[in-house]
Amino acid sequence: MRFLKHGICLRLTESMRLYYLTACTWAEKILRDQRFKLSTFDEANDPFELLAISMKNRHARQIYKDVLYRHWKTHLAMLCTSTTWHSPVMWAHYGDKHRGVCIGFDTAEHVHVSQVTYRPDRLPGLLDSLGQRQLPTEEQIMTVLTTKFQDWEYEREWRIFAGGREREADGKAYLDFQPGLTVREIILGARCDASTRDFADLVVDPAEPVEIFKARAAFDSFEIVRQNQVKPIVVKPAKQFRHA
Repeated sequence: MRFLKHGICLRLTESMRLYYLTACTWAEKILRDQRFKLSTFDEANDPFELLAISMKNRHARQIYKDVLYRHWKTHLAMLCTSTTWHSPVMWAHYGDKHRGVCIGFDTAEHVHVSQVTYRPDRLPGLLDSLGQRQLPTEEQIMTVLTTKFQDWEYEREWRIFAGGREREADGKAYLDFQPGLTVREIILGARCDASTRDFADLVVDPAEPVEIFKARAAFDSFEIVRQNQVKPIVVKPAKQFRHA
């Protein structure tokens, strides 16, 4: 792992567990197709995406708007994930008001995962040098791509970027599970009508064991936790069944 310039963005190249919340129907499609749909910046629910910098230099603002901002919005896609599934706010915003599903997956070491940093104010002077026709460095670019307003901090977000990815016939960009992502958990929301068996049937020949379980509101805190009254199901790789 390494810290980038300005002490803001952390990129991780070690394996880690990430979580992706979505509606039940989308989770079913993701597991059937073995891939995630990527988002572009103009699809994000934060209107300040790519706008975390404060630029006093008028020429720099013009270059940024006409060249960089427009290019990133059009050509860069990302998978937005979290390091936790326990937040009730995350379930409300991204998990179809707790009726959805959370998919937990591990990343391979070669997958670059970038941590989002949250700030109370916009970054001053970061790209003012563009006024002298200087291109931004990799560190400056990553800072722009991964800085958000501090009110979003509850998301604990990490991003996987895919640049220059070809769009498919539906106009969307996708990221296949393999070779870099391995599903390990499928968590049904507290209000999800589907059963653990419904989702266990969608897991076909996994590379690693996949645990499917139900979530509920905790009894003694403002957290989402496991529902122990619903028995979890673990789908094992075929080779483990043979040696069982």
